[in-house]
Amino acid sequence: MCYNFNNKKVSLQKAVEDLEAEGYEAENFVLNGSINAFTKQTAPTIPAVVNYNGIVLMNTFWGVKENPDVPTKGKNLQSENTHTYYRKIEKNRCLIPASSYFEHKSIYIPSRKTPAKAKHEMFWKDKAQFYIAGYFDVYADGNLGFGLVTTLPNPVQAKIHDRMIITLDAKTGREFLEQEPIEKFQFPNYSPELEYINLEPEKAPNTLF
Repeated sequence: MCYNFNNKKVSLQKAVEDLEAEGYEAENFVLNGSINAFTKQTAPTIPAVVNYNGIVLMNTFWGVKENPDVPTKGKNLQSENTHTYYRKIEKNRCLIPASSYFEHKSIYIPSRKTPAKAKHEMFWKDKAQFYIAGYFDVYADGNLGFGLVTTLPNPVQAKIHDRMIITLDAKTGREFLEQEPIEKFQFPNYSPELEYINLEPEKAPNTLF
């Protein structure tokens, strides 16, 4: 499950143009690069394009308000549960601009009881940025917190992990914000062209003799 994504190479100017959003003033936003779900936020710092009184770019929290004190619960939301567990927020659509995200692949080594975890970075092929689908909730203080929406993996993602966050381009991103059914963005109905890099190849067992 994705608990770490990267917005280092994101252009927020391109994001607002792609998604026909308002609210971009460069001095109000910071791109922190690697964003980790385990890092406690004391203020909304993650730029997201939200469908909230119009399509607006604003700073947000990672995590829906129902689970504010649990490090990762409410960070990722399974799209298959949209009309049950998340029915109260399924119309609260947002997109988080990103340039890559990170997953850990389990590597089984005969001499170890537990598998090693090798960090992989996932990209869109030939694109510098994409948009992660999210549902948001409104905190008591008026701030917004989102959960990333996931689906079953496509063949590339399945090599690394058994879940995949829903990542969209400008066209499909606008459709998501405009309340197209979530099923339209689930695999196999929709499948992004992903590629990846193994950031920890030393963790794989040496199979050469």
